[in-house]
Amino acid sequence: MTPEERKLESLLGVQLKHDCAEAEGLGYQPKKFRTMMAVDGPKEACVQVIMSAKIPDGFLTLLELKRLDLTAEATVLRGPWKALFESEVLEEARKRLRQYQRPDLAI
Repeated sequence: MTPEERKLESLLGVQLKHDCAEAEGLGYQPKKFRTMMAVDGPKEACVQVIMSAKIPDGFLTLLELKRLDLTAEATVLRGPWKALFESEVLEEARKRLRQYQRPDLAI
C-alpha cells in the first residue's frame, strides 16, 4: 500500500467511525462493522459488506431509520477514498443504493 493509499484509508476510517457514532446516536449499535474495521481495516470492511450477496443487517437497520447516508455504500462513494476501491465495488454500492430508492447517494 502506498503512503497516499494509507492516508486515504486513514481518512476513510475516521469518516466511518463518525458515521458509526452518528448511527449509535439513533439507537443502532454497529458492533459487527466496528469489529470488522478493527480486524480487517476500513477498506476491507467496506468491501466485505458491499460485496456481500446478502443485504447486511446494518444496511437494513439504517434503511428503517431513513439514514442510508450512514452506510458503507454511501460513504465509499462520497470522499477522496473512493480511489481505494475497485470499480466493481463502487458499482455494487451504487446498485444497492438505487435499489433502495436513494439514487441521490449513488454518485
